[in-house]
Amino acid sequence: MSRKRAIIAKKLKQLMIESSPMIEEFTAAVCPGCSDVCCRQKHGMFRENDILYLGALGVEEPKRDQGRSPEGPCEWMGPMGCVQPRWIRPFKCTWYFCEPLLKALRDSPPRKARRVSAVLQEMADLYGELGRGEYNLDKPR
Repeated sequence: MSRKRAIIAKKLKQLMIESSPMIEEFTAAVCPGCSDVCCRQKHGMFRENDILYLGALGVEEPKRDQGRSPEGPCEWMGPMGCVQPRWIRPFKCTWYFCEPLLKALRDSPPRKARRVSAVLQEMADLYGELGRGEYNLDKPR
């Protein structure tokens, strides 16, 4: 594992922890009333960069129930949302905003919307760098 990948992973984890309350403010308002829940088993599968991220943190990929229907609800979906901490979920579970969530973001105060959008972009940039192992150590994040 490269030193740079470990730095990227630690920064990404910190951003996920710090941003989770902001994101959950939107999901708590929108998701409970949804009739077509996005959190399906097939969407919660770990991708290559998710596995690189967890490995760089020294964390094993959580085991999944292979017998569950891919179209069924995610096994980590609890009555109040995901039972996994945001930093350990597949990244798709953080960056994906359905149309109702996007509308809630657009309808929120502009400063809040910009803050959420900026942190999501920063996380997406870091996530993309995981596979390349590239990270400018001098660039402030």
